[in-house]
Amino acid sequence: MSTVSETQQLAVPPAAPLQFGSPLAAGPGAAVEGFGLADVLRVIKQRRLMITVVSVLLYMGVVAATFITYKYFPAYPSFALIELDPPKRGIFLTEQGQVQPAQMEVMLQTEAVKLKELSLLRSIVELPEFKQTEYYKWYEQDADKATVGLQKDISAAPLPKTNVIRVALACRKPEEARLIVQKLVDKYLAMSTTFAREQDYKELENIRKSLDSLREQLKQARDQAAQFRLRAEVPAMEVESMAGKDQLTILRAEVAALEANVAALQAQMDSIEGIDPDQLPLTAEQIMLVEADPILRYYKSQVENMDIELKVMALRLGENHRDVLTMKARQAGFFEKEAARREELIGKVRRRQVEKLKQDLAQANNVLARRQEQLADAEAKQRDLDRNIQQYQMMVADMKAVEEQIKLLEKSETEAEHKVSDDTRVTLRIVGQPQLAVQPSRPNFVTYLGGGLLLSLAGGFGLAFLREFTDKAVRTPLDVARAGRVSVLGSVPLLDDEEADVEEMEDAVRKAPHSLVAEAFRRIRTNLQFSGPPETQRVLLITSPNPGDGKTTVAINLAYTLGHAGQRVLLIDCNFRRPGIRPQFRDSRPEGLSNVLIGEGSFDRYVTKTELPNLDVLSSGPMPPTPAELLGSPRMRTTIEDALKTYDRVLLDGPPALLISDASVLAAQVDGVLIVSRADETMKGVLKRACDVFDAINARVIGAILNGVKARAGGYFRQQYREFYDYTDETVAIGELPEPRDEASDDSKDD
Repeated sequence: MSTVSETQQLAVPPAAPLQFGSPLAAGPGAAVEGFGLADVLRVIKQRRLMITVVSVLLYMGVVAATFITYKYFPAYPSFALIELDPPKRGIFLTEQGQVQPAQMEVMLQTEAVKLKELSLLRSIVELPEFKQTEYYKWYEQDADKATVGLQKDISAAPLPKTNVIRVALACRKPEEARLIVQKLVDKYLAMSTTFAREQDYKELENIRKSLDSLREQLKQARDQAAQFRLRAEVPAMEVESMAGKDQLTILRAEVAALEANVAALQAQMDSIEGIDPDQLPLTAEQIMLVEADPILRYYKSQVENMDIELKVMALRLGENHRDVLTMKARQAGFFEKEAARREELIGKVRRRQVEKLKQDLAQANNVLARRQEQLADAEAKQRDLDRNIQQYQMMVADMKAVEEQIKLLEKSETEAEHKVSDDTRVTLRIVGQPQLAVQPSRPNFVTYLGGGLLLSLAGGFGLAFLREFTDKAVRTPLDVARAGRVSVLGSVPLLDDEEADVEEMEDAVRKAPHSLVAEAFRRIRTNLQFSGPPETQRVLLITSPNPGDGKTTVAINLAYTLGHAGQRVLLIDCNFRRPGIRPQFRDSRPEGLSNVLIGEGSFDRYVTKTELPNLDVLSSGPMPPTPAELLGSPRMRTTIEDALKTYDRVLLDGPPALLISDASVLAAQVDGVLIVSRADETMKGVLKRACDVFDAINARVIGAILNGVKARAGGYFRQQYREFYDYTDETVAIGELPEPRDEASDDSKDD
């Protein structure tokens, strides 16, 4: 038995040329999303007729356009060459007397631009000879339009690494091109000789007038400055300004100090405002001043003396003696006088302190006001001095600016004087007269026809690839692999291209076993066998994205093909809504799968034998009310298990996957799913959605089958049709092998 790894080695790689029925692996991660060289060759081969027709039509258009251009819109060129002689001396010359290359290039470009000035071209358009040309008539005999058109059409550019300017024009008539170029260069040379000299003299005259005006202006400015200096005594004013700045510095410092003193005094006043004067603290100096009062000192000394006498009398006479008591009374009187005198003195000191603070604050404010007034006067005076000094400096600056302008104009005057000299001028002369053109520059047959051929081929190939990339239908196995990301087990050709006598596609394998269609199904059978172990493919669901894709046809022919290979096959019609098995097998019973699923008997009761001993069919039976519930019921799984006990293969012809959920229900109960798509009809997006439906339920999709492939140019069957039937001609074909015998019957005979 072949293993899975062996079958993978036998798979045909995607890059190999595809034949009918060849598998194309395209699992997840397969490299089928790209567009390689093999795809390019396939598109070219498949659409070579379109490429040929489109390329031929496009090239015919190119040829027609070329000859129309040659006949009605040719362009005959004519050109003249003008040489520029550089100046013999001047500021642009090197030490060797040569003009610097960069400056020479600028001169050439300048002359080329002058050749296309509108004023010069307008003078050419006004010539009677120009108005008789077809070129002028092309612009509806409008001078303005003709001037602008001539500026666009004329070409004036210096030739590389030369002193020559090429003036060229292309017209429909060669004599008109030569005439216009000749008139243009003659007119320009005449203007460059006379007009330029006049312009130089005018420029020199203007420079001299400007110089005279500036010199007069400078003289007036000097007179005004001298008068102002004399009137305003500028030197003394400058000295006074320096002294004033020093005085301002001193005054500003004094004002700042006075403002700080006033602020401090005001802070002291604010601190004692609203406080009782008796509560003000005294300094040590003030206390000493109070204690130094003579009267206070007298009272204090009397109290101290009496205190001594009291101590002596108390020792001598006793504490309660009358004289002792009298002395104490006198001492108390002097002590009260001392306290009263001290309070009086302290009050005077405190009041004097407040008055002094007020006087100091008033005096400081007066001094500050006087200093601020002095500062304001000094600043005003300084501003006047600075304004006068600045005015004088501006006069001096204006004089210097005028002097600089005079220097520049004097330099320009010198250059202009050199310019009007003959040996310092740039001269022009014609070194190549315009000639009549023999061949037109438009059309250039090599460019037009050669380039048109390339563009035509590009258009043909481009349209073919555009058609390929914008085609939404599935047409080739590669399209199936890309859209569905599944393996392609094979392709079935269209019955209309079949040469064998086959009326219906369902009868291809049964009635024409040697046809190309039958061979395609045999290849599908072979690829299916090599896609995995047999025990993993016993129950297969055959479905399609939409109705009409040919899933029933594929199921019937695949069942016959497997039966011919000696396998016991049961074909079950699971499409209750549109059954397709019973119309192809007339002897099958009207009862079928639906009867089995509702419990009216086992499946072998309704199975019908066919003319092929190894193939039995089970029709769908009557339409049940709930098909999906029946197909997902335990009886469906039991039916499949019972069938596997008798048959090697069970093929389920299911409904379309995208219309109803029946196919999804069946996919969960089978070993694998085969998806049938119809070439030129099934859309890539539809096929992808069908595969996504099965991926969502983790169903195993073994592969896809492309049905109804046309035998077209570059397709899969045109060449193989001929080769197949030549190879299997009846005159050389061997006889058919006998049908395989039933081993069970042979054993019974032997018994």
